[in-house]
Amino acid sequence: MLKKVYFFLFFLVMALPTFAKHIAGGEMSYVYLGVGSTANSAKYRITLKLYRDCDTDGAQLDPTATITIFPYGANSFFLNERAALERTETVSLSSPDPCISNPPRICYQIGYYGTTVELPYTLSGYTISYQRCCRIDGIFNVINSQNAGVTYTTNIPGTSDVANGPVNSTPVFKASDTALVCANSQFYYDFGAIDTDNDQLEFVFDEAYLGGSSGTPAPTQSTAPPYSSLTYNFGFSSTTPFGQNVVINSQTGLISGIAPVQGIYVITVSILERRNGKIINIHRKDLHIKVANCTIAAADLNPAYTTCDGLNLDFKNLSNSPLIVSYEWDFGVASRTDDVSNAAAPSFSFPSPGNYTVRLITNKGQKC
Repeated sequence: MLKKVYFFLFFLVMALPTFAKHIAGGEMSYVYLGVGSTANSAKYRITLKLYRDCDTDGAQLDPTATITIFPYGANSFFLNERAALERTETVSLSSPDPCISNPPRICYQIGYYGTTVELPYTLSGYTISYQRCCRIDGIFNVINSQNAGVTYTTNIPGTSDVANGPVNSTPVFKASDTALVCANSQFYYDFGAIDTDNDQLEFVFDEAYLGGSSGTPAPTQSTAPPYSSLTYNFGFSSTTPFGQNVVINSQTGLISGIAPVQGIYVITVSILERRNGKIINIHRKDLHIKVANCTIAAADLNPAYTTCDGLNLDFKNLSNSPLIVSYEWDFGVASRTDDVSNAAAPSFSFPSPGNYTVRLITNKGQKC
């Protein structure tokens, strides 16, 4: 009896990390290496980047990852590869802006899995996929993130739309992965990319995919596409993962706007890769981003103030950072020199109806 209890406990301890919720993002990419050893084939170096939050308890990164390659549009796989974990790196925001109060710790461990494959040219090309469970708990912009897995996928073009489609490498995202986003504050996050093939790139918000399960956390073969999306919470969607006040520039990949409330948000950015006017690949990156309870010492005003009820208006800085120690307001009345204030939240009576440009400078001549 004692031996049975001991064995059961040992098995339980060993099994727990398998189900731990530790994945915080990922990306599947490849590089064209040249022609293959047989006619009408090519070699590719496939890389899976897998993100793990440094502060998440539970499983470490797996020593290998199963990467499945499907003929595009087919249910049966062409190749199943065990890619080794070749290296890991830790990226963190070690020196946040001193003008941000209460900056959060941002740290990811990134695992790089790689394998080299040789694929014959086809008309439709290939889909490359990896699946794993589970994402971290408590993702704010989706429903039931607990036990939700991931699918990271990309495509190798065929020859049907563009004859040289298989001679292709995925675009490379420039994002640093350590963006600091403060709740309810203006922010910018560069999700731009570089493409060595000089293809035309278009950037869009896209669905975050499910994959794997708590019952089969590390599938020995990925399921064939199409893939199911996470279910987004009210007020969010795959195209508005931060809400309606955040957008992505389709030409540059720059994400900007007013951040939502504090929480962890999953975003997926897809790059539509065009050659000769044809979309030859949709390349995706999925990342969990922390929106923190921090504040930025900044002059932050509404883009416009309008009133039809008299000439008096109340103003205040939208940033409530404790690092702001002085205010200098100018209410834009060209004929006056007393249209100024040093109050934190002043009121001002304009002389007549019209359009005025209001200026606020915080901490003039001082830090921040």
